[in-house]
Amino acid sequence: MSKRYMALETAADDCRLYHYTQCSSMKGIVAGKCMYATDSSFLNDINEVEYILSIADIVIGEVVKPEWRTLLRRQIHKTMQEMRKADYYVISFSTDPDSITLWSEFGNQTGYNIGFNAGELIKRIEKEREIFCHGYVIYDYETQKEIISSLLFKRIPSKIGKNFEDIMNSKILHGDCKEFDELCKRFRSIVSIYALFFKQQEFEAEREYRIVFRNCKYDELMFRERDGFLMPFIKVGHINEELMPITSITVAPKNHVDLARKGAEKYLEHMGYKNPTVYLSKLKLRY
Repeated sequence: MSKRYMALETAADDCRLYHYTQCSSMKGIVAGKCMYATDSSFLNDINEVEYILSIADIVIGEVVKPEWRTLLRRQIHKTMQEMRKADYYVISFSTDPDSITLWSEFGNQTGYNIGFNAGELIKRIEKEREIFCHGYVIYDYETQKEIISSLLFKRIPSKIGKNFEDIMNSKILHGDCKEFDELCKRFRSIVSIYALFFKQQEFEAEREYRIVFRNCKYDELMFRERDGFLMPFIKVGHINEELMPITSITVAPKNHVDLARKGAEKYLEHMGYKNPTVYLSKLKLRY
């Protein structure tokens, strides 16, 4: 049901998506012919799931009647509980092929980014498992507010069959109101998904694109070490006979030597890629 309300902009088939990662992960993706989707509660920005609730609170604050605001704000806390119960796994990409921000975030300016053909990658993954949703991360504050406002005041009430004002008046007059309960239930469910695609404008330089999965099976769950703790993930898109739709590999700024490029070229050739395209980052850093 929740996906019907999503309005994410998705990548064109010929778009390039770049996955920044360390050397060991690059090898794992190429050799395993798969991607790694991380448990959403382990994403890098620890505030991003809570961020959408601050947007919702601002939107609710613009409601005229204070008693309506009180009723709706109680739902924010229930939305947080909904998010914590959610079982989402995420793969992150960027549309920036050479980002100093992402080189810094993933490996201290070392490592690689892997370029993919977006259309081919998504089709490949969908051969192996269902993608729950995918799209560009939304950074614009006004756009975020408009999405939340439209959901709460127009789109969800329209699906329920009553306008927002009538639902709220009924709740105030009668206490028990199934339309209000349904409005809140749908709002919480949809916001818990949009939370994965709303980020503060300060992160806009990442130009992020996300692919989201849900309801993985217990025996699919795997763990890897990161910064001294274990991080849960699942493998997606694993098809033995097909190579990944890799368009390029770019070497990070601190690996800015021909040996780093030659090593990546040799590795890709060894793994079956013909005439691999490997670039050195164009960024120049002082050491």
